[in-house]
Amino acid sequence: MAMGPWRRDLYRRLRGGPPRRGRAPERGRQRGGHPLALTLAVGLLLAGGIITLLEVRLRPIVAAVAQNQIQNTVTALLEHTVVDDLVRRGVSYADLVTIQRDEAGTITALTTDMAALNLLRGELSGEVLDALETVDVSQVSIPLGSLLDTELVWARGPAIRARAIWTGALTAEFDSDFTAAGVNQTRHRIWLELAVPVTVLLPGGGLEVPVHTRLCVAETVIVGQVPDTYLQLDGLSSP
Repeated sequence: MAMGPWRRDLYRRLRGGPPRRGRAPERGRQRGGHPLALTLAVGLLLAGGIITLLEVRLRPIVAAVAQNQIQNTVTALLEHTVVDDLVRRGVSYADLVTIQRDEAGTITALTTDMAALNLLRGELSGEVLDALETVDVSQVSIPLGSLLDTELVWARGPAIRARAIWTGALTAEFDSDFTAAGVNQTRHRIWLELAVPVTVLLPGGGLEVPVHTRLCVAETVIVGQVPDTYLQLDGLSSP
């Protein structure tokens, strides 16, 4: 008669032998988690390398697109703010410059009211700063499709976001020029030059984006011979 497992164990104990035990676990099974960890580490390294490569290759494109977005947005804001303010004030050329003539009608002097110009510059600068505070261009959103040279995916796909911050101070300066407008006629324009420094934060460092715009504040056509000394002047100085 065959003996069951428990009878065989009992028989061995009675004879003084050790009881039969199960098989010891194989060493390979204890180390079964190591290949998974190694695979995960390799995958993370590959992903990091691919991301770094994409940043290096795409950063110039992202920088160019972000720079265009910032410049277009800020320039449009500056022009809209200044033009609206000038229309509301009703500023004219005669408010800023006085043309003096002798009895024969010959131009003898062009006098610039620098006090009025400085007051206007300060007020326009304040309006521009208020407008910059209200507009939100701190986030630059660039669709991934815009970075590829094909129209099928242009402006589509997930967006790459960058932050833009104002740095430095707004500068506003007046300038003027004289140009020929016809026979014995000269056009005189007074310009306001604005500059706003902006920094776009991108992976790998910041990108400086200077925004400049030049707006005509007032102009007139002067009939008569303008002395050459005025035509050669720089800025708004007068002899």
